[in-house]
Amino acid sequence: MFLLATLMIGGMMLTGCKPEPEPTPEPEPTTTHTVVYSIDNAYFDLVMSPCFKVNVTYTDANGQSITENDATLPWTKSIEVTLPFHAKVEGDFTFNEADLPDQVLYGKCIGIGLDGPMVDAGNIAGLSKQKFLDYVADHPEHLHFAKERDF
Repeated sequence: MFLLATLMIGGMMLTGCKPEPEPTPEPEPTTTHTVVYSIDNAYFDLVMSPCFKVNVTYTDANGQSITENDATLPWTKSIEVTLPFHAKVEGDFTFNEADLPDQVLYGKCIGIGLDGPMVDAGNIAGLSKQKFLDYVADHPEHLHFAKERDF
């Protein structure tokens, strides 16, 4: 009886000491969101003259620069990204001088939003055609824009 009890206890000890399986690590959750780039042609009740187009370069979901030329305004691009993400949009406003109206309405309303458009501060001002041409001749950088955001 003693021998039988010893064998049973020894058997239970051997079978009870199985190594526990390694826990499977859970994958980290991915955080995807929509980044919205926008170049608007309106600010409050002012709308830019329709003669303006835009050459725009933006960062896509893979971190590559994508360029679109002669895009019409307003311009919007939505992309699905995994956070963290560095968003960047830059470019230049273009126009054909012959298409400029006598009173030119021009300004910059650039935004980068997360999960929807973001309304950034902007400005639109009116100038006579000649004053506008003189201004951009003296300040060509005013036709350029650039904006970056980290999410």
